[in-house]
Amino acid sequence: MLQLTTQSQRIQLILNFLMEQAFRRASFNQIQEHLNETLPQLGLKTISRRTLEADLQVVRESHTHKLLHVRVSKKHYYQLLPTADAQISSAVQESMIFQIANQLGVKLTSKENILQDKLIFNFSALNDDGKSYELAATCLQAIERQYLIQFLYQSAFGTYKSKLQVVAPLQVRFYEGRYYLVACMWSEKNNAPNPTIKVFAFDLIENFVVVPALAEREDGTEGDLQNFSWILLANQTGLKTYFKHCLGIARFKESIPEIIRLKFTDWAIAYVKGRRLHSSQRIVVDNPNYIVVELYIYRNYELPMLLSRFREFGSELR
Repeated sequence: MLQLTTQSQRIQLILNFLMEQAFRRASFNQIQEHLNETLPQLGLKTISRRTLEADLQVVRESHTHKLLHVRVSKKHYYQLLPTADAQISSAVQESMIFQIANQLGVKLTSKENILQDKLIFNFSALNDDGKSYELAATCLQAIERQYLIQFLYQSAFGTYKSKLQVVAPLQVRFYEGRYYLVACMWSEKNNAPNPTIKVFAFDLIENFVVVPALAEREDGTEGDLQNFSWILLANQTGLKTYFKHCLGIARFKESIPEIIRLKFTDWAIAYVKGRRLHSSQRIVVDNPNYIVVELYIYRNYELPMLLSRFREFGSELR
C-alpha cells in the first residue's frame, strides 16, 4: 500500500480545508489552527509557523494546484484557485445567465440550455484579463451566502492611500463598461450593517481581491464568518428602487429627483430617439431640426459626462 509522507498528509489536509471554505480561501492563522487540531487525531505532531510556510510554498509551486497568496489589512490569506475548466462555479454562471435571459424576456429552467451559441455576453471589462468577471462571481457567492467581505479600496475622490472596507454585499451592477459592488458598511460599534448604500468600482479594489471578514476573538485570532440578512438589509435600504432615478450608478446623499430638459440637434436626434438615455425619458418637443426630452433623475456628475458625448449637438435647457 502506498504510504503518504507526513508532509503529503499535511498538504492534503490543507487542500481539503481550503475547498470547504468560503471563496476556497482562508487566513494563515486559520489553516494553522485547523492543522494543529486535526494532526494529533491522526497521530501526527502539531506544526510550527515555519513548517506551514514551507508546506504552503510546496503547494504554490505545484503544477496540480494553484494557490494564490493575498494580503489584506496586514493579514495573509491563501486561496485555492479553480482549475482552468471550472473557474466559475456552474451555479454562479447559471445565476448570471438567468438574469440576462430574464432581462431579454426568456424564461429558463435549470435544465435548459437554449441560449448556448445564441447569446454571447462578455463579463470581462476594462482589459483586466477577466478579473472583473472572477470578482463578480466571488461577490455573488458572498451575497448568496450572506456574509461580510473586506477589501482595500482606493477612492476616486480621496487620497492615494487605500483604505480597508468591511461591507455587507448586496448587488453587483454593470454600467458603461465597469463593474460595481453595491454594499453597506459594517459598523463594529453596532455589530450590524449601516443601512446606507455605498457603491464601489471593481477596478478601484486593490488587486481585485476581496476576502471574508471574519469575527475576531478576544485573543486577537480570527474566528467564524460574520453573516447578515440580505432580505432585511435590502428592504431597509430600498435596494429595489434605489437606482430608479439614477443616471448611471451615482446618487448623492439627500438628493431629490428632478425634471431635467435636454435639447438635441443634428445626428443626436436619431440617436436619442433610438436609444433611451433613461427609463423616464419623454420627448416633449419633436421638431424636424431638434428635439427636447425630459428626464426625471437625480442630478449628478453623470449628466455632464453624458452630454459631452454629443458635443455641440446636446445641451441642457435651464
